[in-house]
Amino acid sequence: MHNSSNSPTYLKTLAEVESFILQTGPTDSDFNALALRLFHYQLGNNPGYSNFCKALDIHQINCWQEVPTLTTDVFKCQPPPSCLTANLVQSTFMTSGTTGEERGQHHFRNTQLYDLSILTAWQQLGLPQPTNLFILTPPPEQTPHSSLSHMMETLRQTHCPEACYLINNGKLDPAPLLQALTSDQPISLLGTALAFLNLFETLPAPIQLPAGSWAMETGGYKGSGRTLSKVELYAEFEKMLRISSEQIWNEYSMTELSSQFYTRGIGRAHHAPHWMKVQVLDPETDQAVAPGEMGYLVIHDLANIDSVSALRTQDLAIYHDSHSFTLVGRDPSALPRGCSRSIDEALNQ
Repeated sequence: MHNSSNSPTYLKTLAEVESFILQTGPTDSDFNALALRLFHYQLGNNPGYSNFCKALDIHQINCWQEVPTLTTDVFKCQPPPSCLTANLVQSTFMTSGTTGEERGQHHFRNTQLYDLSILTAWQQLGLPQPTNLFILTPPPEQTPHSSLSHMMETLRQTHCPEACYLINNGKLDPAPLLQALTSDQPISLLGTALAFLNLFETLPAPIQLPAGSWAMETGGYKGSGRTLSKVELYAEFEKMLRISSEQIWNEYSMTELSSQFYTRGIGRAHHAPHWMKVQVLDPETDQAVAPGEMGYLVIHDLANIDSVSALRTQDLAIYHDSHSFTLVGRDPSALPRGCSRSIDEALNQ
């Protein structure tokens, strides 16, 4: 059932998805056609997913909205849903978790498509190019199973090789950032929401980031014992760094995906790159809601070729269209999760 490393089917699927990501202005029918081909590829090469679809008696579908979805919790199973045999797994990203808590795993043959997705989405969705970059995550050699650290390193290598990681061995050191203020060059600051809170608490006094500086934050607070609304968090950015909410981007993604959503400031929707689509399902009827209505967020990510392309999250969102939603927050009954929490735990041991 599994493909070998260089099987024609795998190479054809990879080439098709890469080509689609690099397209400008693909149509909905282009997305639909590729989503159906990817579904059949995963049906034939992912034993767990194949069994799931057989149990539902689903063998043929007509549109991307009908692709059977797995919940993110399934990635905590052993083995997690994957198109790869153990010998083909080159990278594994893991969800955060407390001691004794089962962590979700997402296996990758390699990160070629993952990295392409990061860099293309960054460009397509209009994020600034990082310069004079400071990163509020540990470097990837200290957290090899963190998808967020991998993302930061991909951005560093591509845009700003001299960038500085401010968290090392569980310690946050703001000194390099404070030193950079003397040059008066715009600064790019990327990290988790909780790491930013730790930075604000570590700074001896508020600082003034140079004109043109900006930040990107990601992750929530679930399980950390802290609660801040986005408005409150961005007020802290303004107080401690002197940058406005308009200069702050938020990234939304998860270990089980290969792509990211972005929004800027307060009160705007998150947007997807063209190889992702979303549905929002009514919790009671499981049917897609109309624009402006709330339900569970379902994500279709065509870059997820080594696992499953359609995931049901435990996050609540308001649906706008197939490429955008407003995040409401995590279902309060869901288990704690998130890269933001794991970094906060490391910093507060």
